[in-house]
Amino acid sequence: METVTDIRSSGRPEIFDRVNTDGLFGRTRRLQQPLGQYFRETETPRYLAYNSQSGVVAAQGNNEGLTPAGDYRAYLLATNGRVMFVVGDDDGDRTISLPYEDIVAVRCTSGLRTSTLEIVTVDEDCWAFECKGDLTPVREFVDEATQVWTRTLTELDRAESQVEAAVTALEATDLETAATHITAAQEALDNGRGRVEALEATASIDERCQSTQAQIDTCQRRRHVSAAEQHRDTARRAWENRAYERAADAYAQAKTEYERALAVTAPEPPTETIADARSAIEAEYAELLSAPVDAAQVAASAARATTDPAARATHWEDALDRYRTAYELDWGRDRRFDGDRASLRQALADIAVELVDTHREAGRQKRREGSEESKRETPGAACGSATAHFERAREVATELVPDRREPPADELAAASEQGVSVESEPKGR
Repeated sequence: METVTDIRSSGRPEIFDRVNTDGLFGRTRRLQQPLGQYFRETETPRYLAYNSQSGVVAAQGNNEGLTPAGDYRAYLLATNGRVMFVVGDDDGDRTISLPYEDIVAVRCTSGLRTSTLEIVTVDEDCWAFECKGDLTPVREFVDEATQVWTRTLTELDRAESQVEAAVTALEATDLETAATHITAAQEALDNGRGRVEALEATASIDERCQSTQAQIDTCQRRRHVSAAEQHRDTARRAWENRAYERAADAYAQAKTEYERALAVTAPEPPTETIADARSAIEAEYAELLSAPVDAAQVAASAARATTDPAARATHWEDALDRYRTAYELDWGRDRRFDGDRASLRQALADIAVELVDTHREAGRQKRREGSEESKRETPGAACGSATAHFERAREVATELVPDRREPPADELAAASEQGVSVESEPKGR
C-alpha cells in the first residue's frame, strides 16, 4: 500500500476490512481492529496515510504523542467530516479524532524523503504526522474541508438564531418582522446544507438540519395562522361598519393564509384546528354575501312595523342608506353579493317614495302640534320639526323620485310661515 493514498481513485484499502497483511516473514498485524471500524456510516473516507515508527506527535499543547508498538502502524484518515489518527498497540488501538470545525490551521512541510502534516485545533493543540510520501494533497483537502465545515456550521448557527428571533416576533404578533427572520433562517439553513453537499457530508448534519427545518416550518405555519386571524378580525370590523367590500377582501385574505398554513408541514398549530378555522371563514364569507341586502330588508321591515311617522321616517332613512350601500357595491368583480342591481335600484326608488310620504306625514303631524296652543309649551320646536320633515321630503323627492313624487313645496312654505308666525307672537306673561 502506498504511504499516502487517494481513496477516491485507488479504491477501498485492505486495512479497512482486515488488520493482517502479508510480508516477507509471514503475516503482520498492523492494527487491533480493521480501520473501517473507526469511521461512521455517514462518513466517506478520502485520504489515507501511514507511518510505522513516528506515530502521531503532540507538537504543541499538553497532550502526549502516540507511537505504534512493534509491527503496528499509525494511520491518518481524512474523511468528509474529520481527520482521525489510529495507532496500533498490543493493548488496543488508540485514536485521536479532530472534527473539521475544531481545526483552525493545517500545514504541510516536506523534507528529503518525508513530509509532515501539522494540524492546529481551537484548543491550541498541534498534532504532527510524518510519512514517506507527499502529504500536500491531504493538506489541501483538509484545509478546504475545514473552511466548508466552518462556514456550514456558522450558517446553521445563524439559522437557529433567526428561528429564535422569529419566535420572539410571533409572540409579539409582529408578523412582518417574523417573516423577515423566517426567510433569513431558511436561507441560512439552505446555505449550510448546500456547502457540505460538495463533501457529500449532508448526512452528518441531517439530524440538526431536520430539527431546524421543523422549527422554521412551525414558525411559518404559526405566522400564516396569525395573519389569517388578523385578516378575520379586520373583516369582522369592516362588516360591522358596513364596509362590505373591505370585509370580503379581508375574508379572502384570511382564507388564503389558512390555506398557506395547511400547505406547510408542521405539527403546530394542529392541522385540524386550521382546517376548522378555514371552514368557519368560508361560512362567515357566505353569510357576508347576503348581509347587505339582508340588513336593508330588516331596516325596511322595521319601518313598516312602526306607526309613529317621525320614528318610521328614521327607519326608512336607515333602510334607504342600507339599500344604497348594497346598490353601490362593486358588482363587476368575480365576487357576487346577493341581489342584483336592477332589483336594488327598484327597491331604492320604492323606499324613496315611502320616505317622502312618511316625512310629509310626520311634517303634517308636527304642524298640527304647533297649531294646538293648548297642547304645546314650545310651539317653535314643533314648527321647526315640521319644516325639517318637509325639507327632507323635498330633497329626497327631487333627488331620487322626481317622476313619482312632487316636492312638497306648498307644505314646506306653510310650515315655514307658521314658524315665523309663532316666533313673532308675544310670549305669555
